[in-house]
Amino acid sequence: MTSKAKDESEGLPTREEFFARYERPLRSFFAKRLDDRQEVDDLVQEFFARLWSSDNPSELSNPDAYIFQAAANLLRERYRKAKVRQDAAPTIQFSQNTVEDFTPERILQGKNELQLLEKSLAELPERTRTVFLFHRFEKMKYREIASRLEVSVSAVEKHIAAAMKHLLKRMADRP
Repeated sequence: MTSKAKDESEGLPTREEFFARYERPLRSFFAKRLDDRQEVDDLVQEFFARLWSSDNPSELSNPDAYIFQAAANLLRERYRKAKVRQDAAPTIQFSQNTVEDFTPERILQGKNELQLLEKSLAELPERTRTVFLFHRFEKMKYREIASRLEVSVSAVEKHIAAAMKHLLKRMADRP
């Protein structure tokens, strides 16, 4: 039985009806709280993806009560994850001197650091390395990576965090 037929047989709105009814109010809800239109799009998409992956259709028996509470929870989760990422991100100190001397010692140090980075990347599991390289070097967003690799955005976040933790540890351990 298709999900559409299942929804109709239980007297619940179909996915299309539900989307048509709540997509704009959800978009408005998120837009009032965020400045970034792309993030609003991401949250609306994530909301419906989570909703459709839920095996509990009873949540939709009273959608007006459920929808905005679930949206608020999703927004809180997004803020919490952003805070964790921000707190975990290392602070990078840049020299006041923007023009650096290219001494032989500095060139050798840079080559050694690059070799260590390459070696550290090679130590990562293949999927973690791929996710990290897509994000850092291909400038892909988490959502794009998740779609391309057919994994969740949460899985992408975990791979990035694992890669960063490993690379920071290896770079800190350098001689």
